[in-house]
Amino acid sequence: MSKWESVIGLEIHAQLSTKSKIFSSSSTLYGKDPNKQASYVDLGMPGTLPVLNKSVIKKAIQFGLAINAKIANKSIFARKNYFYPDLPKNYQISQLDSPIVEGGYIEIKDSNNQNKKINITRAHLEEDAGKSIHSNENNCTYIDLNRAGTPLLEIVSEPEIANSKEAVSYMKKIHNLVTYLDICDGNMQEGSFRCDANVSVRKIGDKNLGTRTELKNINSFKFVEKAINYEIQRQIDLLEDGKNVIQETRLYDENKDSTKSMRSKEEANDYRYFPDPDLLPLNIDKELIENIKKNLPELPDQKKERFIKSYSLNAYEANVLVSEKEISDYFEEVV
Repeated sequence: MSKWESVIGLEIHAQLSTKSKIFSSSSTLYGKDPNKQASYVDLGMPGTLPVLNKSVIKKAIQFGLAINAKIANKSIFARKNYFYPDLPKNYQISQLDSPIVEGGYIEIKDSNNQNKKINITRAHLEEDAGKSIHSNENNCTYIDLNRAGTPLLEIVSEPEIANSKEAVSYMKKIHNLVTYLDICDGNMQEGSFRCDANVSVRKIGDKNLGTRTELKNINSFKFVEKAINYEIQRQIDLLEDGKNVIQETRLYDENKDSTKSMRSKEEANDYRYFPDPDLLPLNIDKELIENIKKNLPELPDQKKERFIKSYSLNAYEANVLVSEKEISDYFEEVV
């Protein structure tokens, strides 16, 4: 029996399904020719100003209400400063101290098929970066800025996930939720829904968390499970050999089924956050929140309960039918 236990937290990035970007009128359509959908605003050219896309506010509030979270009355956008080749402004507009959604939770099934509550720290709005496409053949990196400025909702869990199976269950539950709400298309192959996993291990019974590593940009349920399992074992092997785990960001290589170091892990103060001087604080009135609450669609857990009662299904059958919105809609049409 292992003397180690893993502690996992997920940061899920859901691209919000808007026609235009979060701070510009550029299109968010996927698959267009490189760099054809990046405006001067997305590139941060001198003299340009961001203008907030109002529809992202509604979508973030919908998510917050669906997870029983607190919606902030006042929310602030901040600049997160760092350099990437695919981030031409050298900063990303995000949220730090005053996110639009705070708290909330979802329920999953643990390894013993018991209900387990995973608390959510926050969900905040931010803009996506562009994309670096690495070519081994030509020994160079291409930059496509079409994705720069696409609206993201970053959903941050508490470190309450015990293993890779629970991580996948949690990720599937969030995926189900955002697609039922119709705020994200959930397309993982196109990068609309992806996650970073913070993984650490500690001896069973220890209260202090171990040193964590962050596994970056994983875009499939299978790879999340495999990447976490590999990383847990890698950290245990290091500790049992008397070595230390280094806090860093790592990438998962699905071809080799291994993780590799990408960079040392930054902390919030490394990013030199400060309120964005071009964007006013976001004031959200209670009437807007109440209106959105009244018009929320039926959510997966509610639909599951209704299917069990209305159609005399068992829990397994209802689970299968509500696992994807298209399947549940089709089932009801057939009935």
